Amino acid sequence: MEKFEDVRNTFNKQKEVLETPPLDILSTLIFNESTKWTDDTLPKMLIEYGKHCPFGIEDLHKKGITGKGVTVAIIDQPLALNHPEYDGKILHYKDFCKDGGISSMHGPAVTSLLVGNTIGVAPGAKVVYAACPTWTANSKYPVKAFDWIMEVNKTLPESEKIKFISVSAAFGEKKLFKKHSKLWLKKVKEVQESGVCVVECTEGNRFVGAGYVDFETKEFVYGFPDRRMRCKQVGEVHVPNSLRTVAESYDNNNFSYTYCGHGGLSWGIPFAVGTLCLGQQVAPKKTAFELKQALIDTAAENECIINPKKFIAKVKEKELTK
Repeated sequence: MEKFEDVRNTFNKQKEVLETPPLDILSTLIFNESTKWTDDTLPKMLIEYGKHCPFGIEDLHKKGITGKGVTVAIIDQPLALNHPEYDGKILHYKDFCKDGGISSMHGPAVTSLLVGNTIGVAPGAKVVYAACPTWTANSKYPVKAFDWIMEVNKTLPESEKIKFISVSAAFGEKKLFKKHSKLWLKKVKEVQESGVCVVECTEGNRFVGAGYVDFETKEFVYGFPDRRMRCKQVGEVHVPNSLRTVAESYDNNNFSYTYCGHGGLSWGIPFAVGTLCLGQQVAPKKTAFELKQALIDTAAENECIINPKKFIAKVKEKELTK
């Protein structure tokens, strides 16, 4: 078995039992609770390890900073609504997919990383969720999702208005989304001018950078474990996108978890948005873009690595001085 392989037992189709590899290989793989091993001791350990939020997030939770009272929006693939990680947290759900099925791998993953009970950065937050197809390479669906989210936002109490929209996709990049990518960019500008911050993957629009905490050294590494990437960039906030466990469900009856020894920027976006939600809880009077700037500024003081505790301290202090 080679590093970085995907050995998930999706839809319980795996027939062979895999020889459990050494930890230095196992920790780089993608596998789920259904993957069959000769010895599942280490795989189970990694799945639990990957559920923990790094960078002091869990310390903030212990202080009651969980995103309680905050509403956040997500635009992603179809979502199984009943996974125990986020059951009851979806305030509104609209499916813009004609043939996307009940759920995808992607939707439950990003939702759990943002608001999951045991995985999420902001487990106290509620979600307005727009399910959109990414496989059509057409950005008209997420553009429609924006309009729906903004209409829902009008109905929410002032204290619970959406300030952030989490988008783990690059709908504005023409090489990936050949239809209506320009329309997406125009709509993002319009939404942000209204005061709502869109946190996404499109080159030129994004401020979230990739990284991960090395399993052995516990040091932060810029980029992805399985491929080289540019190092830290001024103005970016690098967040963990690998060695994380995410929720898994392809229907509303079977719920599981997947360990991701390597992941894309998709897993980093909800970590950044979740941290912003924590800031919104403690500093509700601050605008979305004031919170975003504070996140960037405190990361800049930490080699461009996200620094949730310092971020919370900064926005909380400024809130008290108003």
